[in-house]
Amino acid sequence: MVVLLLLLGLTPTLLFAQNILKGKVVDEKNLPLPGAGIKLKLSGKSTLTLDDGSFTISAPTNEKTLIVSFIGYPSQEIEIKNGVSSYNVVLTPDSKNLNEVVVIGYGTQKRKDVTGSVVSLSGAAIKEVPVANIQQALQGRMAGVEVQSVGTRPGSGAQIRIRGERSINASNDPLFVVDGIPYGGTLNDINPDDIASLDVLKDASATAIYGSRGANGVVLITTKRGIAGDTRVSFNTYYGVSKITDKYNVYNADQYRALRDYSVYNQDYLADEKQGIATGRNTDWQELLYKDGYMTDNNLSISGGSDQSQFSVGGGYFKQTSALPSQDFTRASLKATGDFKVGKRVKIGFNNLTNYSITNGSQFGLNVFPLLALSPLTSPYNTDGSVNIKPSGNLDDLNTTYNPLMLLSNNNQWVDRVRRFRTFNSLYGEVQIIDGLKYRLNAGLDFNQEEGAQFRGTNSYFRPGLGNTASVNNGTGTKYSLDNLLTYEKTIAQKHRVSVTALFGFEREQYHNTSVSKDSITADFVQFYNLGQSSVGPVAILGGSESSATLISMMLRANYVYNDKYMITLTGRRDGSSRLGDGNKWKQYPAVSAGWSITNEDFMKNQKIVSNLKLRAGFGVTSNQAVPAYSTLGGVASNSVRYNYGPSSQIGYYVTKIVDPKLDWEYTRTTNIGLDFGILNNRITGSVDWYTAKTDKLLYGVPLPPTSGISEPYLTNIGNVTNKGLEVALSSQNVKTDGGFSWSTDLNFYFNRNKLVALNGNITQVTNAQLFVGQPLTAIFDYKKLGIWQTSEAAEAAKYGFVPGQLKLEDHNGDGKLTVDDKYVIGNAQAKIQGGITNRFNYKGFDFSFVVYARFGGTLISQVHQPLAGYLTINDGRRNQLAVDYWTPTNPTNNFPSPNVSGGQITSALTSDAWSTLGYYDASFIKVRSINLGYSLSNKLANKLGAQKIKVYIAAQNPFILYSPYVKAGGLDPEATGTGNQGVSNPGNISNRALTIGATIPPTRTFLAGLNVTF
Repeated sequence: MVVLLLLLGLTPTLLFAQNILKGKVVDEKNLPLPGAGIKLKLSGKSTLTLDDGSFTISAPTNEKTLIVSFIGYPSQEIEIKNGVSSYNVVLTPDSKNLNEVVVIGYGTQKRKDVTGSVVSLSGAAIKEVPVANIQQALQGRMAGVEVQSVGTRPGSGAQIRIRGERSINASNDPLFVVDGIPYGGTLNDINPDDIASLDVLKDASATAIYGSRGANGVVLITTKRGIAGDTRVSFNTYYGVSKITDKYNVYNADQYRALRDYSVYNQDYLADEKQGIATGRNTDWQELLYKDGYMTDNNLSISGGSDQSQFSVGGGYFKQTSALPSQDFTRASLKATGDFKVGKRVKIGFNNLTNYSITNGSQFGLNVFPLLALSPLTSPYNTDGSVNIKPSGNLDDLNTTYNPLMLLSNNNQWVDRVRRFRTFNSLYGEVQIIDGLKYRLNAGLDFNQEEGAQFRGTNSYFRPGLGNTASVNNGTGTKYSLDNLLTYEKTIAQKHRVSVTALFGFEREQYHNTSVSKDSITADFVQFYNLGQSSVGPVAILGGSESSATLISMMLRANYVYNDKYMITLTGRRDGSSRLGDGNKWKQYPAVSAGWSITNEDFMKNQKIVSNLKLRAGFGVTSNQAVPAYSTLGGVASNSVRYNYGPSSQIGYYVTKIVDPKLDWEYTRTTNIGLDFGILNNRITGSVDWYTAKTDKLLYGVPLPPTSGISEPYLTNIGNVTNKGLEVALSSQNVKTDGGFSWSTDLNFYFNRNKLVALNGNITQVTNAQLFVGQPLTAIFDYKKLGIWQTSEAAEAAKYGFVPGQLKLEDHNGDGKLTVDDKYVIGNAQAKIQGGITNRFNYKGFDFSFVVYARFGGTLISQVHQPLAGYLTINDGRRNQLAVDYWTPTNPTNNFPSPNVSGGQITSALTSDAWSTLGYYDASFIKVRSINLGYSLSNKLANKLGAQKIKVYIAAQNPFILYSPYVKAGGLDPEATGTGNQGVSNPGNISNRALTIGATIPPTRTFLAGLNVTF
């Protein structure tokens, strides 16, 4: 009978009618669980959930049970009821058996066995903040991970600091690892939609496996791969309009006239300004220049496969424009993966990430200082409607500052473009030698090219009164790596669990670039495309560089767990690098960590409150491989002078660099104590970590005296710095009703205390570098502003050479006079505490979430309130500026000095950099990063439309600021847009590690609408 049925094409399964079962699998926070297993108990037929957690499976009518499983969660058996085709499943972690898999570098580990400090973020959580790059989505999301913007231009990245800063001159950036391969590119090259999960290794017991590159923490990025099951097509898109949050508050026409007439610069107005006064002109230059921008992201992916092979291929297109003209960022990305089983013991696979991006308007340093400084009395346009080229009025004596409105019609008068191409590839082969013993080869190839092109046309906005100029800078980088991994895992007598990983790896990287710049191009239309087409005149300036480095590594990690109660991890790594000198190339990195699962003890079995409690402790050593290639080799340069040498002449050379032959890495020794917990059957979960990290042999370039004739600083190792901090992360399932409503919260807060412990010998400070023993690396050394001298204080002010209306500074040393000796450390950029909160609400098909990012404490440097770059000199009346509360006899404020006294300058007893004291503000803020509202159509309706799943949503990015002393004082955005002096004058010798806000494009808020469809 069975044979007959088979011959007829009728299997036992097909004897029964088929039901189509659909549904969605989510976790305890109501986030989708992609890749969850869906299995029919009777027939064994199975499938996996999609990226949004949805599934579809056909089941014979005799099937009564659906088994749902996911790593880290106990399986659930769901009864299949007659007439019911939709099943939504919520999986909750087993409080006694936390089997969630965490990426820990060179492999994975069950969460319950992790002894180091690791924090994770899913791809679904990352997408809750729609942004251009990964870094911006991390702000306020992970305890101990501080993310700071480095600009407001489209395509601007962000700075990531994990547990503070450790270095003075070397990099403080973490190591990025993508799919197991160290990644040297910018994170702007990675499409956030391609990310499946992100794990951050924070303490040395976790990062020691990366040895000489692990001191600043490690960010492990896992990208999406194919999933077995029916072929799936997904399309995700959104489009949003960006509007500036506000304009800079500058003086209007009446206020500017009042300032000008009262100030020491009360010269006669220009003819155009007089006409403006007569006609009541009030030019709002910002209103004329700023335009709405937009942001769009579009991603298409196809994936599928069988148990033997899985594949995925996809592409993405992202574009973001600015409020200023000709500034935008465009990225096109392609991704492909494949995983294939060959027999029972061999597996091979590949991953390709290819990106092409164009950034316009990032090289010229375009800022809004000229825009803010223009007189509101002058005319932006001529009577014929053309742009008034020189409306600057009193902006400069030569009247060579051109009208920024010229930027609205480029007419090929300038080009500022960076084109970047990167292809990041990995290939692996894995062999199961015997049960428990596995060999894996990881091969990586990273290739990138970048072309920076600039052109400034004759007498254009960027070349007022000058001829044209052009330049190109082309660079190429390659990196390849080979990692041989041997892993052994064994469980003995159901109580002893052993895992050992051994590594031998090789990595080589090389980079070179060539640059050319030339003035007097024959015709503007040539631009930078043929710099040989130039008039006889200035000689072309040629430049270039090359660097290459090799790293050889060996690593052994052993993890032992006894009876799910006690665990220990031992790690040792040895790195050999070409960057250091002979006899100093090989270094060792040991680490040890242990854990105790307290809830698995017998004395905890009968209690009902604590569902998980694990104590962790670890110690390890890592270093910072941020020494540039060839740092242990000297340098020479030609002086282009010929000298007689025997019968011929020779070009002369001079020494430009001397080296320290014993130059070494910066070493960080970290101790971490942590506690993981779960309460009320894991309705509340979280972790607490306390750490101390000491970094010694700090890299520092010591300037040599001019008499040495050596221009480059002497790079050597000095002093040490410490970081200490506390991190708390909490997650809670606040509400969950039978009616389908749920509310969950993720909360994290943390602080880090940074201190420079020692410099060389008895040196306690280096003021030019803003380094002070006993203070954070972000210390601010300056005068302390007490206020403004008032009329009633005239006699006291006179003792110091001041008059009412001028800055009142602290006589810090109490010697009865004000000099540069009264400067001291008045603050730093270090936050007292910072963190964020994410709330998620779900009701039937609706989902709503918002993300808040906050920091409290620290000092922010507002450069727009300081006299910078020759554009703004606060309150001298010469130019327009930010509208500030300045002193007059009838307005005895303590905020800003009078424009009527000594041209706003300090007395000769002080240097003019005392003006920098006007730019210090409280850096605290509470900021809403995103608000998201979505609706998923029912499966029935989606099917009618020919899809498996359809979701529509709207979102607001950076919608508003809840609290900020800086905004209350007139600033636009309290979030620092960079570090250091942003390429402008530095009146207070501000540390290049300080939080600063420059005169950048005003921050924007974006309102967008999106659509996710799966077929």
